[in-house]
Amino acid sequence: MPFAVTGEAARVDLLLFVHRVRGLVPGLYWLDRSGLRRPPMREDFLWQHVDPELPLYLLQEGDARALSAYLSCQQDIAGDGCVALAMLAHLGAALEEGPWCYPRLYWECGQVGQLLYLEAEAAGLSGTGIGCYYDPLVHELLGLTDESMASLYHFTLGRAVWDTRLCNMPAYPAMRRD
Repeated sequence: MPFAVTGEAARVDLLLFVHRVRGLVPGLYWLDRSGLRRPPMREDFLWQHVDPELPLYLLQEGDARALSAYLSCQQDIAGDGCVALAMLAHLGAALEEGPWCYPRLYWECGQVGQLLYLEAEAAGLSGTGIGCYYDPLVHELLGLTDESMASLYHFTLGRAVWDTRLCNMPAYPAMRRD
């Protein structure tokens, strides 16, 4: 199981939008962390195994920057970095075990996100979670026709660029007494 984050079997796979990664052609990739039955996706996907030591598959070659930004509510950060990703959970399989599995899917996504933050920093990059995304459009992109998979979290990695629109202000400015 690639980068196990809990003592349990992985239930979250990753759809990667590779933009600028040395050794990989730009495009869409699938990291099969779970090893569960592959969901029925678009027939035109390549499913080309990329690395013998990693369950990483090239689905489609091409520039995915605009696509990943669009799927993440038109946020440029999803298209400007090295790679963006969507975390998709095997919802149907998890819920068959019981409703208690539902929050654990989010926990797993959070743990994967934390690991990505740490690995990005170790590589001299930055990472950020993306909370707004169009999950129905992610399903459409993949050709998923049912709710057995759920897009639960998006993330992006790349070089940090300071947003000059942001400013720091105290949470509770001192009250003035006249």
